[in-house]
Amino acid sequence: MLRLFMRTMTTSTIAVKPPISVFGVEGRYVTALYSAASQKKQLEAVEKSLRDFRKLLTKPKIVDFIETSLISRAAKAKLLIEAGKQAGMPDTAANFLGLVAENGRLKMLRRMINMFLSVMVAHRNEALCEVITAEPLDEATRKTLVETLKKFVKSGQNIQLTEKVRPSIIGGMIVGIEDKHIDMSIARKVLMYSELLKIGIL
Repeated sequence: MLRLFMRTMTTSTIAVKPPISVFGVEGRYVTALYSAASQKKQLEAVEKSLRDFRKLLTKPKIVDFIETSLISRAAKAKLLIEAGKQAGMPDTAANFLGLVAENGRLKMLRRMINMFLSVMVAHRNEALCEVITAEPLDEATRKTLVETLKKFVKSGQNIQLTEKVRPSIIGGMIVGIEDKHIDMSIARKVLMYSELLKIGIL
């Protein structure tokens, strides 16, 4: 079915491999989707549509739709393809959803989407970073932070920065970069000193 999907969606018989290795059942679907979307030049459009669709996967009605056995696989596939096209999804993404439904893999769909989004991060040679501050960053601080973060990633990688504001950290910042996590918040320091006072070190 995955080969049929690729043959249907592309004019080439040569598969385009993702920039990173993906494994398991989910990996096979993601590889097929990446190859098809790449050859049709729909990668960014597919990424956006699946990112938007992922937000719907926690809604009770969608959860019930995925888990119910009262609707056949074929009917689910047809409904998803039609809904996807009505929502403006590129045909590659809509047909991908239909394929996943027809093969009875909808319970894996969220993991497939997350895996595809990770593949797209690698495709753009990006490093995902998150910073949490008590107040929004000003432009100068943001620029300095990005330049500093570049020292912690592979040469040539682009920093994709996500900013969050959380007044409860009081000040300072919490930085997450790939598998690293650095808490430099004032709230963390207050907690640390409070614990030291409790055991009589200070």
